[in-house]
Amino acid sequence: LRVPHPAPGTRPGRSVRATRPAPRRAPLRLTRRGRLVVTCASSALLASLVAALVALATPAATATPAATAPVPPPRVVTVLPGQTLSGIASQVRPDADWREVVAEIRRLNGMADSRLRAGQRLVLPAR
Repeated sequence: LRVPHPAPGTRPGRSVRATRPAPRRAPLRLTRRGRLVVTCASSALLASLVAALVALATPAATATPAATAPVPPPRVVTVLPGQTLSGIASQVRPDADWREVVAEIRRLNGMADSRLRAGQRLVLPAR
């Protein structure tokens, strides 16, 4: 009688089981609803990717030119002895009515009346 030799890596005296191959899995099958979900999700992902690429490729100069025009800094003057608000208004905008310019200067500086002090700093309207 012949005794089979044990397989390498096993202990003698134990029976060796025959191994069965793993069962093959069936390929993935999607229902109609599953295919619809996968199609919609991939379409949404592709659309958002295209939108992001278009946003990155579009130059930032799409803003209106008026919005990007530099704003001039406000002009500030120091009142000298003897100067009046109407005189300063006439110098700032000689082409405009001085009463309107005085009203604008008062509004910009939060003045209750037209009195000035020597050394006072006034913010003037842009030309």
